Amino acid sequence: MEESGRLIDFFDDYSPYMEIDLMKMEDGYPDTNSGQKCPHLYHCPSCQKDEIIFIKE
Repeated sequence: MEESGRLIDFFDDYSPYMEIDLMKMEDGYPDTNSGQKCPHLYHCPSCQKDEIIFIKE
């Protein structure tokens, strides 16, 4: 699995430039802001599968 970066960076063109805590309130995961977790996108080059893995901040 290869890390592709933070999931919130893929929402739209301006997401990488937005405040992280603000984007965490809009990411669809209720506990990312309070739980100090950040969803990252991982990609498997052999099977082309994407997976979201939570990284502790």
